[in-house]
Amino acid sequence: MDIFVTLYEYDPAKHEFFPQPSAYNPRSLEIKNYTLGHSTPIFSPTGGMKISAVDLAKYMGMHMNYGTGLNGKQIIKKRNSKIMQTPITAEEGYGLALRSINTLIPNKVLIGHTGSAYGLYSAMFFDPKEKFGIVVITNGCRIPENVDFNPLLKDCIQLIYKEMIQQ
Repeated sequence: MDIFVTLYEYDPAKHEFFPQPSAYNPRSLEIKNYTLGHSTPIFSPTGGMKISAVDLAKYMGMHMNYGTGLNGKQIIKKRNSKIMQTPITAEEGYGLALRSINTLIPNKVLIGHTGSAYGLYSAMFFDPKEKFGIVVITNGCRIPENVDFNPLLKDCIQLIYKEMIQQ
């Protein structure tokens, strides 16, 4: 049995949080009428991934180990995992859904992805060389406008690194 928490989104005009029950609505009709490349947001989040923190950590571990799951089984080819992690353009730093970023932890280039939908904000970043990764998922946080990275997620990542990973 799945138990879903109510997601809360911040309304800056009213200075309050409000529930987002539509996050879990079935999308049967929308999916039936889906047009490739035109109506992707119906999956909301756009990537379509609704996942627990534990499962996101497993997914991260698979990428951190270049396609091999934490159980030792090959899930995707090593070559394909490396392609997904290789930035297509230097400006954005994104490969295929994964990006490189060097501003989260000093002197570290991490690979990962962020997400947001219905007031939920998430981050999954890892270092495949040093074999550590961090997953953070928040619900109902207020994000300043015009920031390139959610400051709460960044603070959480830095704190987890400092307190649990850094030697």
